[in-house]
Amino acid sequence: MRKKSALLLLVFFGLASSAYGADIAAARLSLKNYALAHCIANQFSDKSDLRDDIGSAIGMYGFMGGGMHNILQNEDTLETLHDPYAATEDYVSSAYDSVSANSKYRDKKVVFYACLKIYNSKDLDRFVKAQDKYIRQ
Repeated sequence: MRKKSALLLLVFFGLASSAYGADIAAARLSLKNYALAHCIANQFSDKSDLRDDIGSAIGMYGFMGGGMHNILQNEDTLETLHDPYAATEDYVSSAYDSVSANSKYRDKKVVFYACLKIYNSKDLDRFVKAQDKYIRQ
């Protein structure tokens, strides 16, 4: 009986650990998707259906939508102490400025190419992992 109980506990904790790992992976992917959408939308100032659509996606990935990260606030003053979404926007804006994505056929940076370079970078992966402590539990 003790062996069965021990085995059940191991299975339970293994599944719980696996589910927690899946939640972390989903939260990281969600924040990366937020970064990609923000990267693309910020490069186009003119109103368009595409910009509106990407803006909606940003809202869905963000805190008020289905975002999986908490915004840390001082409970007394409600001052924002850390906002993973704002930090992601700042990170992406900085990365966009420094990424090389020019084409010999255009006078300006190729937005989608630049944003995909950022999205697929190890640096963004490291940044997103640094936001793990803000994942909703």
